[in-house]
Amino acid sequence: MSNKIYFLVALMLTTFTLSSCLKDESDNKTTTYNDTSITAFSLGQLTQVRDTVTKDGRDSVYKKKFNASKVKFYIDQAQGLIYNPDSLPYGTDVAHVLTKVSTKNFGTVVFTSNKDGKQYYYSENDSLDFTQPIKFRVYSASGDSYRDYRISVNAHKQKGNVFTWTAMRDNSNFASLTTMKTVSVGDKLFVFGTNGSQTVGYTTSITDGNSWVRLNKTFSANAYKGILSQGSKLFAVDNNQVLTSTDGNTWAVVATNGNLKQLVAASSSELFALTTNDKLVVSKDGGLTWANESLDSDASDLPVNNVSYVLSSATGNENVSHVMLVGQTAAGKSVVWTRLSDSNTSSIANQWTLVESNMSRYLLPVYKHLTVVRYDNAALAMGLTASNEAAQMLLSRDGGITWTSDAAFSYPKDVRLGNTFTAAVDKKQFVWIISGSKVWRGRLNRVAWDINLSSATE
Repeated sequence: MSNKIYFLVALMLTTFTLSSCLKDESDNKTTTYNDTSITAFSLGQLTQVRDTVTKDGRDSVYKKKFNASKVKFYIDQAQGLIYNPDSLPYGTDVAHVLTKVSTKNFGTVVFTSNKDGKQYYYSENDSLDFTQPIKFRVYSASGDSYRDYRISVNAHKQKGNVFTWTAMRDNSNFASLTTMKTVSVGDKLFVFGTNGSQTVGYTTSITDGNSWVRLNKTFSANAYKGILSQGSKLFAVDNNQVLTSTDGNTWAVVATNGNLKQLVAASSSELFALTTNDKLVVSKDGGLTWANESLDSDASDLPVNNVSYVLSSATGNENVSHVMLVGQTAAGKSVVWTRLSDSNTSSIANQWTLVESNMSRYLLPVYKHLTVVRYDNAALAMGLTASNEAAQMLLSRDGGITWTSDAAFSYPKDVRLGNTFTAAVDKKQFVWIISGSKVWRGRLNRVAWDINLSSATE
């Protein structure tokens, strides 16, 4: 009898122990966390106000919705910052923004209103006013800790297709020059021009443009025509010598060559020049030696006046560049030639092709002081009319076949030009225009956005 009682007691104790273990194991399945963070942030559908023109020519606006869910946001956990480096389009309504926030370990999100300074629970269904950055806070599931974030939704405050120009201080030295040429090299801008008896030069920083320093070196009267840059160096031809410089003051003699008249273009690995009898030659060794170039048309169609060139990368091969040579022939006709330049294969002779078109309406006009630069992935032509007015800016995006105007490309408002004209583009994609004593620096807004975005993500 006593054995049965002992067995019953032992069984009851075992059952109690097992049930306690099961209860503890079940309780451990509910875990609270002391850490949390915002792991993702995105936008929903947004509204943009756009400009338009009515049938009767009046300016008007309309609203259009767009899906902004793919706009990339960076999360800087160390500094507690969340932002979109690539700003939303101009006209986006950031005062009514639907968002989506993801957190680590089921954190609870609140935000501080910029209107009353109070905290509110965050909801995906409520639109928020991001005209100013908003402070977000995410609490851990345990409630024992939190993290703060400053979230910004950036939108462009300028229209993209608008040139923003700045007038620099007048320079009376430029007014004494009858013709000029501008060259950009690294952080510096150079202006070379003739005063009738010699070529003189001036330089400024691309971040300045108001203070110009006269260069020590002078050249013969027409030498300014052929001064150009390759990489970090300036090159020139003067008095039967090929010269190079890194600062415009000190020039080294590369070679002596009595057959060269002026340099006309440069790729990363080649220099191109006109000879004294207006033939085109190339140097693949920095100006030491020169060889005749192959042309698909007569040499009389080569540009000899107001010569410019545009260098662009060929699609699909970073070693191959596309050289466009532009100017006016001895007969006064505007012409465009193109050629490929391969920095890896110096032994291959590429032929120059004369660009011809039957579309007379879209041919490059004959501008005074014609200047062509590369801008916005296109060739941009500028200059003066016969009456010394600003000639219409024209763009070619097809290798010089057609030249058309674009409403986004315009000169400074109320611009008054002198009898001379020159232009260049610096490494920050600012267009510099110098005419008479006037100096302007301008940039297309959307090009500036691309530059700023590239710098922010490097």
